[in-house]
Amino acid sequence: MGKRKVPQAALELAGQAARDVRRLEAEAARALHGDGDTAAHRAKLTQKCLVLEALPEEAGPALAASGADGAATFAAGLEDFARRAGLALSLESIFFMGALLYPEDYKAGEPNDLERFLDRFEAA
Repeated sequence: MGKRKVPQAALELAGQAARDVRRLEAEAARALHGDGDTAAHRAKLTQKCLVLEALPEEAGPALAASGADGAATFAAGLEDFARRAGLALSLESIFFMGALLYPEDYKAGEPNDLERFLDRFEAA
């Protein structure tokens, strides 16, 4: 099965979010392990969740106007990432925020769940 097509704008937006998530995670790790700053660590992971939570709304206009075969699947996937991020925020669980996007058997250097999701799509 080939990759599904989605609007370029939505794919770019989600790709930027994936890069922002990686950057925020790295900053969170430096804050905690390098500086011992638990407040900055929590703030960076909170920002990570906010980036994920905003994905459906930000990509919505590009997806709503699209007839691409994968637009609805892409939108549903973004909604799921947003829902899980919102749950992590509502629980105020630093563990959940940190583990979000990573399966139990994750190995450093592998793509996270968002990156693997994006790999299933290409620009329409």
